[in-house]
Amino acid sequence: MSRFTRAFRLFGWGSVVGLLLLALAETWLHTDDFLYRYRSVFATGRAMDKLRYVESHPPALLVLGNSRVDNGFDPRTLLEGGAADIIGFNMGMPGANAGILYGLVKRLVDQGGLGAKGVRAVIIGLDESLLQAEDSLGYGVFYGDPAWLWQNRDWRGMLAHGIRLWGFSANLKQLREPGKALGFIQASFASVEPIGGGAAEHLGYRAGFGGLQDARQVRRQQESFDTPPDSVQVKALFTTIALLQKHGVQVAVVYPPLLNRELLYLTPQLPVAQPYTTVARCLTALGIPLLALEPGTQRDPVMFINSGHLNDRGAQHYSRLLAKQLRAIWPSLYINEGGA
Repeated sequence: MSRFTRAFRLFGWGSVVGLLLLALAETWLHTDDFLYRYRSVFATGRAMDKLRYVESHPPALLVLGNSRVDNGFDPRTLLEGGAADIIGFNMGMPGANAGILYGLVKRLVDQGGLGAKGVRAVIIGLDESLLQAEDSLGYGVFYGDPAWLWQNRDWRGMLAHGIRLWGFSANLKQLREPGKALGFIQASFASVEPIGGGAAEHLGYRAGFGGLQDARQVRRQQESFDTPPDSVQVKALFTTIALLQKHGVQVAVVYPPLLNRELLYLTPQLPVAQPYTTVARCLTALGIPLLALEPGTQRDPVMFINSGHLNDRGAQHYSRLLAKQLRAIWPSLYINEGGA
C-alpha cells in the first residue's frame, strides 16, 4: 500500500467523521432543544425558556421588549388585584430589536397563540435601541422569520438562519472563557436555570440586582441613543403591531424610564429626536396608546442599577404606575367576578 493511499485513508475517513459531527451539531442547532438546554448559558436559550412557557401557558397580557423590559416590569404587579385567572408574562429579551419581536409574534401566530384563547393584549416597551439593527446576541439566527428576511433582502440574515454554526459562531466562541465553558458543561449534564430564575418562577421578569446585563449591550444602549432608527426595524415595529391587531390583540406602547434623560420619543425639542418623534406620531395616528411613566420628573437613583435599567424596587414602582394606566385603557383585564 502506497504512502498516499495510507494518508488518504487516515485523513479521508477523519474528514468524513468530522463532517458528520458538524452536520449533527448543525441539525441540533435547528431544534428548540439546544436553546432550552443551554438557557443558563446563552441569551437566546433564556428567550426559548420564556417562549416555551408562553406557548404552553398563554398569558392574557404579554410584555415585549429588550433588557429595559426584562427587568423593568413585574407581570404580577401589573395585574395586581385583577381577575384570578388572568396572568401576564414578561417576554423582555436583552439586546432584542423590533425584527426579533416580529419573529416571535409570527411564531405565536403560526401556533395559534393569539386571540380569545391566548394573548389578548400586548405592551411593547419602546426605546431607541429597539429600532437599531444590531443583533450581537444572535437572536436572529433562531428567531428571525425567513419570509421577513427574504422580503427585506437580508441575505446575511438568511444565511445565518440557515447555517447556524456560522451564524451563531461569535456566541459559541464565548465558550473559550472558563466560566462560560463550565456553565456549558454543567448544562450538558443537568437542567440549569438562568440567573434570576426560570420563566415560570417570576413569569419572565428578572429582577435587576447588578451583574445581569451584558456590559457591552448596556454601553451600546447608553452611547448610541441618538443614532437614527434603522428603516427595516421601524417597518418591523409597525408590521408586528398590524399582525397583532389582525388577530384581535390590543396593543399599547410604553416608554421605559431612564435615570438621567428622557427617551427621544418624548423630547421633540432635540434635533436628533425627529426620526423618533415621527415614529411616535405614526403610532398615535394608528390609535396606539403611548404610555409614559412620570415624564419630565427627576428620577430617584435608588431605583436603578445603572442609568438605563431598573432594580427590583424601581420595577415595582413603575409597574404600579403602568398598571394604573392599563386599568384605564384595558379595564377588562382587571375585572373580578364580583366587579371591578
